[in-house]
Amino acid sequence: MKLINEMNIMNRPFPMVLSALLMGLFFSPALVAQPDGRPGGVDREVLRERMEVMAVGFLTEELELDGESAQVFWPIYNAHKEELDLASRELKAIQQELNGFEGGSDDEFYGLLDRLEAAEVGLPGLRAQFLRDVSAEFGPEFAVRCIAAQKKFKEVVRQRMQQRMSEKDRRALGKMGRGPGRQRR
Repeated sequence: MKLINEMNIMNRPFPMVLSALLMGLFFSPALVAQPDGRPGGVDREVLRERMEVMAVGFLTEELELDGESAQVFWPIYNAHKEELDLASRELKAIQQELNGFEGGSDDEFYGLLDRLEAAEVGLPGLRAQFLRDVSAEFGPEFAVRCIAAQKKFKEVVRQRMQQRMSEKDRRALGKMGRGPGRQRR
């Protein structure tokens, strides 16, 4: 009987099995980030990669992507994400230059402001282009669902981070409350 149940699992559609696997990884306690050598630090690259895997699983399930549609969607999404990451890094660099600006000329200052404005204005244009590209392949309704799925993913991540932080706070308070003469209950 056990073998029959295992065979039934194997007969499910590939996206459903993939989604279940990715969601299992998403909720796995083994995903706690490992320190990177700094006290209390987290390896940001590992954390970023895990977040990307979670996003793929979440969006695949939310958007109900099958194998064929996934082959069209993910290259569009990944190209957009790459452009958005590059633009965000450029914006951050300009902001740092502006924050550290001292002793420069007025022309240099206004040049930085112009670059900052152009970088900030460019971000919404990149997002709009992504929606145009997705809509051209899948239709406007899918593009709207894509926006909703991305927002929902961010909210799930935010809630999990808040939950994890509150658990850390409770553990820290619990350790502080136990002095040398106190017993565990």
